[in-house]
Amino acid sequence: MYRIFNKRTVTIKDLLLHLTISIFALGCVTAPKPLLPGYSPVLIETKAQIKDFKKDESHSAKIEIVLLPNQAVRMEVSALFGYPIATIVMTPLKIQYALHTTKQFVEGSFSARTLYPVFKQNIDPRILWNSIHDRTPAGSDLKCTVNASEKPLNCIGMQGVTIQYTYENPVKRRIEIKNHQFQMIWVFKDQSPFVVTQNETFVLKKPEEYQQIQIK
Repeated sequence: MYRIFNKRTVTIKDLLLHLTISIFALGCVTAPKPLLPGYSPVLIETKAQIKDFKKDESHSAKIEIVLLPNQAVRMEVSALFGYPIATIVMTPLKIQYALHTTKQFVEGSFSARTLYPVFKQNIDPRILWNSIHDRTPAGSDLKCTVNASEKPLNCIGMQGVTIQYTYENPVKRRIEIKNHQFQMIWVFKDQSPFVVTQNETFVLKKPEEYQQIQIK
């Protein structure tokens, strides 16, 4: 027998029962909740180099992507040495991002200029969305050719935009987005299953100290 502080006699049976209940309660609290049954998020490791032709400058970034196919994309953009630049969340209807370098929180609809503060170039987020999904970004201002597997090979758009695709294997690929102002070389390096342990993965909330900016 053991005695606790209230001097009530407690048996070994009592202790085992209390321990069993505690372990069961802990398991209920920490059990992960699936985000959306039937979908399989993936983690995609990429890196990008962006060259500004006018300034003759180049910048490199690591872009870590979590993709929930056809529903949401989360991108963590950082300098190659780990300095955070931005966190971006896109859905088919809107885009949000926290720009850590200037403490701004931006949200609104897609437009060609939406991501200028992140990449310092007008890189259309719709091109990024389709590139992450590994499909043709064809639209009213882009005409593309595809290979036998229906994957894009090259696209030509208005204002001198060109996109070139090179495939090493089903995961590794190289995408070049280019116009008269810049060149972005985007390399997809690796892909693996991503276990979503909380529903906040594809939810981006404005930090208190960040300035709110609405895109119309």
